[in-house]
Amino acid sequence: MRVWRWWWMWSVVVVTLGAPVLAVARSLKPLGTLDAAILPDGRGELTFALGYVRDERFPYFTAPAALDRQDRWHVPRVGFRAGAADWVEIEAEYETLYLDEKTARGETNWQYGSGDARLHTKVRVRSEDELYPAFAVRFGTKLPNANKGDRLGTDETDFDLLALVSKNFGPVRVHTNLGILLLGNPGQLLGNRFGPGGQDDLFVYSVAVESPAFGSRQEGSSELRLLGEISGLAGSRFGNDRQRGTFGVHVSQGSFGFFAGASVGFDTASEDFGLQLGATYAWDLGKWVEKIQ
Repeated sequence: MRVWRWWWMWSVVVVTLGAPVLAVARSLKPLGTLDAAILPDGRGELTFALGYVRDERFPYFTAPAALDRQDRWHVPRVGFRAGAADWVEIEAEYETLYLDEKTARGETNWQYGSGDARLHTKVRVRSEDELYPAFAVRFGTKLPNANKGDRLGTDETDFDLLALVSKNFGPVRVHTNLGILLLGNPGQLLGNRFGPGGQDDLFVYSVAVESPAFGSRQEGSSELRLLGEISGLAGSRFGNDRQRGTFGVHVSQGSFGFFAGASVGFDTASEDFGLQLGATYAWDLGKWVEKIQ
């Protein structure tokens, strides 16, 4: 609860002290990379996604070679973000998980239950112009909702801080995210002998390319974008390094968006492959509030 109060306090401070500047942002789903642009004030976006991951070493701090196989489904993952004061974005995400795994010793484990909740604030530092890219910072926390005993999470609070840079280069838009991820150490997990306490300090990186929108420019017409990224975690003291490539497609029509993507891991801790399928819906929060009052 102390982490929740900390996040909420900083979110309120950031929203209160800033000056409004118009910003435009589009979803980069199915990528994990984030656009430095901010949703306009009063704009909300809801995301609903289903996902599958094959043989990622999950959760963090699981020992190498402890698993013979692992299948994990996100069923579903729900996210919400909203623009505040035209330069701040508040984000929340929650998922439920189904886990099916077999350990190296032949033991099996099937679980379905709560995953973790994540709360973030994104702050615009400067908007993009002809010379300079858009720049923002994003900070937040993972709350320990998932059950460690069921191996659906670590039951620890994590914290991350990212610098986000986005720039148009001719027909494509390039996004770079760099920062830190602090993972709480849960102590003993499957196959490891770590003592509890302390944390794992990781360097986070991702670079993504977004294609121009293909389709008619007329209002109400569908637009298709192709997206790809390289992302990862580095510098772990507990075997939590990751590296993967993700590619996908995002189709938008009016307030709705639909996306699909696939990922491939480049090291033994990352997934063999993963799949995502989902939808987004954007709307004017102010008009919505007026209707329900």
